[in-house]
Amino acid sequence: MLMQEAEPVATAAKRDALAHATDDALRRVLNGLVRAAEQDCGDDTLASVLLLDAEGRCLLHGAAPSLPAAYNAAIHGIEIGPNVGSCGTAAYARHPIYVTDIAADPRWDNFRELALAHGLRACWSTPIETLSGKLLGTFAIYHRTPRSPTRDELDAIARVSAAVAHAIERCQARPAA
Repeated sequence: MLMQEAEPVATAAKRDALAHATDDALRRVLNGLVRAAEQDCGDDTLASVLLLDAEGRCLLHGAAPSLPAAYNAAIHGIEIGPNVGSCGTAAYARHPIYVTDIAADPRWDNFRELALAHGLRACWSTPIETLSGKLLGTFAIYHRTPRSPTRDELDAIARVSAAVAHAIERCQARPAA
């Protein structure tokens, strides 16, 4: 009887280890894509990926290697909805949100102090979606000065968002064990 009980435990442990390894692999890929976007868009650029939670209600930290850890921790788990900064609003509206001045934009009312305390002044966020339109999360570019995105930056955002969607889909398509 003990041997029969050990088998499901071993299978569950293997599945959990594989899931953890898959999560780690995805985080490494996402961090690489975010760093590449930061380099493509210039010195003043900070970028992030937030992932949609399993219930489809909140955004969770995925990758943001250059943003302050305290900022990442504070926005981890934000609910999507209207006027929830750039990322929560982009996920809710299912279209890009380009906030050129966080200090003056009403979508940042509940997060303005947090963002400004960390020197963040502009945030452009776009939903990350599968080809079939399923929401996976958001990709965002932050700047330390108020400004609008250039055409080249918009193109980079589209490229990175597509690459992030592909990486997430590949990770989710892997068998559980």
